[in-house]
Amino acid sequence: MKNTLMGAFVLAAALALPQARAAILTGTSGPALNVVTDYSGAGLVSFDLDLATFTPTTFSYVLEAGDVAGPLAFNALVRNLAGTALDEFSFSLNGIAFAAAGSVTPAFGTVGSTTSGAHTAQVVFSAPEWAEFQFGNALAVPGATDWLLDTSGLRAGDTFTITAATARAAEVPEPPSTLLALTALLGMTAAYRRKRQ
Repeated sequence: MKNTLMGAFVLAAALALPQARAAILTGTSGPALNVVTDYSGAGLVSFDLDLATFTPTTFSYVLEAGDVAGPLAFNALVRNLAGTALDEFSFSLNGIAFAAAGSVTPAFGTVGSTTSGAHTAQVVFSAPEWAEFQFGNALAVPGATDWLLDTSGLRAGDTFTITAATARAAEVPEPPSTLLALTALLGMTAAYRRKRQ
């Protein structure tokens, strides 16, 4: 009975200790209007980024001992609140590298291409994204996969950054709008000439 109580006490004490998380978000830099919510957990770097402006946002992380045992899963939900469509989006890494590419799932746009290297991943939308997209599998969608970050050669206490950057869609009026604007301009010019005569 005494050993059972002692074992239960040791187990309860171990469970009460803080568990190692994934990389700890130590801060962000960028516009205050871009709201960041961190969802990182064991073996996972995860955040929501609410874009009110298209200025880059940088996330700073520090690794814990449990994080360097294997690759870290990485995902993000990027919400476009800027009122202008996204044409491109990229993540740049410093101090860590991509180990494997994952999926990109837009809400309304269409992914034209996804390219990645050791330190960058770029998404180009063939139909611009107005609402949000998942980089990786932030919402646990069947068939979607997280991106992986390579922790080999890194130690507890090492730091890395992830920079999120956007490019908005070019705002080119459709041909009928251009034709209407040109017609109105010619009409105003003709009216001005008549008035002067």
